[in-house]
This record gives sequence, C-alpha cells and structure tokens, in this order.
Amino acid sequence: DKMAAKLKSSYDLDNGGYGGAPKFPMSQSLELLLEYGILREDEQCVMLAERAAQSMIAGGIYDQLGGGFSRYTVDSAWRIPHIEKMLYDNALLLRLLAKLQMWRPNDLYRQTIAETVVWLKREMQAPDGSFYSALDADSEGVEGKFYTWTQEEVREALPKELWSAAENYFGITPGGNWKEEKT
Repeated sequence: DKMAAKLKSSYDLDNGGYGGAPKFPMSQSLELLLEYGILREDEQCVMLAERAAQSMIAGGIYDQLGGGFSRYTVDSAWRIPHIEKMLYDNALLLRLLAKLQMWRPNDLYRQTIAETVVWLKREMQAPDGSFYSALDADSEGVEGKFYTWTQEEVREALPKELWSAAENYFGITPGGNWKEEKT
C-alpha cells in the first residue's frame, strides 16, 4: 500500500511515467502499479500504468519504423530518444505490455508487442540463437546516425500514395525534425 501510494504521488501526470530528463521507462514500477491496481481494484493505478505505456508507444522512445524501445529519452515528454536499445529494457517492457494486453486488450499493445518481437529477432538475435545485450547509440562517432532518415530517404521508402500523409503526420521537413539537445 505504501509503495503504491508513493508511486502514485511521484507520477508525472503531464507526460506519463516517472521523472524528468533523462526519462527512463521504469517498467517495473509501472508493472507494480498495474498489478496493485488489479488486485486492490484501484482503477487509478491501472490507468496510470496504461497512460505511461501509451505515452511511450506514441513517443520517440518507441521506434515507430523499426520496432523496439530505446533505453531512455533525453527529455521528459518521451520525444527525443537516446538511441540505444537494450535487450533487458525491451524484455521488461514486453512483459508490462503483455500484462496490460491481458487485462485490457488493445490493438495498440498487441501491435507494439508484435513489432518489438520482430525487431528483437531481426536486430538482437545472434546466428546461434542467443541474443545480443544492446545496440549502441553511437554510429561512426555520431549518436543515432544509423537511426535518422533524410526527407528523401523516407520519400523513397514509402509508396507514393502514402508520402503526403506521412510527411504531415511525422512533421518531415527538408532540414529534419531531429534536434540534439545539449545538457
């Protein structure tokens, strides 16, 4: 009861989840909230866990194109990922999403679980069947180099009939919409 009360009182009501910048998923805290909410019939706890998961899925911490979750975001609103993906973070988030899906079936959870599993098998599984522990954020000395796309690369990757909708939805501009924030 004390832990649930502490988790409720420290929850980020504006953005979902916990903490400011940098912001980590804190999946085990969210899982505790969810389970407590189910066992104690505390709807607020369930809703807080759901809101955090949905905020992460809609935000930059979730790789909308390739699947999988980054380690954390450098801002408090889940927008700007630190582009490093950890096996254990994704495993814990999959467990949280699976529990949410069992309690409150939602196509968003189902799709995110499926995309993350596909990403895990494609990017994290070694030829011998074991799994790598992480994908580094730095590529050729630049953070996120292999994870950012130019406007032209996105246009070429999409069917012509989807380009306009994708351009508007994602805010794709010639100069990009990625800004590395200095701390």
